[in-house]
Amino acid sequence: MKGKKILGVIRTFGTSKASILLLLITVNGVYAQTPPSEPQDRENLTPAPAGPASAGIQPEAPSNQPKAAPTPVDETSKRIERARALAAAHQLAAAATELETVRATTRDSVLRNGTSIMLMNIYLEDGNYARAQALLEEHFQARTGADSYALRSYLTLAGQAVNGVRQHLSRYRSFGVNVSNTGLPAEAVNDLDKVRLLLERMVAQAKAIIEDVPKENDGLALLEDVLGVRLALARDSRDRDKWQTEYGQARERLGFARIQLASSGEVPVLTRPVDQTNSAQALPAPEPSTQPQIAFVGLLNERAIKRVVPSYPQLARTSNVQGLVKVHVVINESGEVEVTKSEGPMLLRQAAEEAAREWRFSPPLEAGKPSKLAGYIEFNFNL
Repeated sequence: MKGKKILGVIRTFGTSKASILLLLITVNGVYAQTPPSEPQDRENLTPAPAGPASAGIQPEAPSNQPKAAPTPVDETSKRIERARALAAAHQLAAAATELETVRATTRDSVLRNGTSIMLMNIYLEDGNYARAQALLEEHFQARTGADSYALRSYLTLAGQAVNGVRQHLSRYRSFGVNVSNTGLPAEAVNDLDKVRLLLERMVAQAKAIIEDVPKENDGLALLEDVLGVRLALARDSRDRDKWQTEYGQARERLGFARIQLASSGEVPVLTRPVDQTNSAQALPAPEPSTQPQIAFVGLLNERAIKRVVPSYPQLARTSNVQGLVKVHVVINESGEVEVTKSEGPMLLRQAAEEAAREWRFSPPLEAGKPSKLAGYIEFNFNL
């Protein structure tokens, strides 16, 4: 008899699994807690008033059906959206709290790195250089070992830090403030000194990466970027001379590395000119090479006969990552593209490289013979 009553209640409330389970638990609890009643005389029973069920009409299910509990993914998405809105409203401390919570609770390395990039932007805008440097140190220490993804994560975050400092420097310029002016207020001097210390720490990190991974040209590219910004923040002429020297050396090393890359790893041998008037010094002429020569021509965008626009990666868009990506390529004898390296924001590089591989060029010739061209294609990602 009780089973029929339960089924009637279930029909009344609908047939969803959640409703059935909830009702079964409720009814069973009620029946378990209600003591058995004494038998009653059937003659004294008062018939129940006729209702929709007795009339053969199915009642409508109540609107307050139990809702599914939010999943961790839903909570994470809500926190990120809330953080973005708070950052837009310049509630930077509250936005940072939301993102730090996501970083502390997620196990997804991609999501963790994305929130780190957003946090870097927020901390630099808020002038919280200690926390910005702590983020860099965390990713820098994690890059040790054979984990190439960890190294890429650090380079991405460091690149975003450089972009953030550039924007900070542009703010001073927009107000017509000379950062080398010795008469600046103490607050501005303190702010700029903290930025310089952050950049100098990044210089040391970039040099460490170059020593650990000599063939990793991204370390050289990062070093060049950081030194260029540090040079722009020179305190005085002496400070400028120091960083100008380091910047020039970094550019020279990076340029040499690109030549090696364009030559497929073969470094050209430079020999001293021979005095042909002295037969003892004369050397036999080298055999003509049958391999196509590679000529480095720099920017290749205007030479292309087919261009493909890269798609904007969703994670980069969500993290507000934008900027210029240089894709270093070699154009073979057929005019096809071979990607050798790329520079720029890490989250944008893969999309730029994929697009570059679809570009086409006229088959390069040198003196009527098949040749190869080396250079780079630039992609500018803007939101």
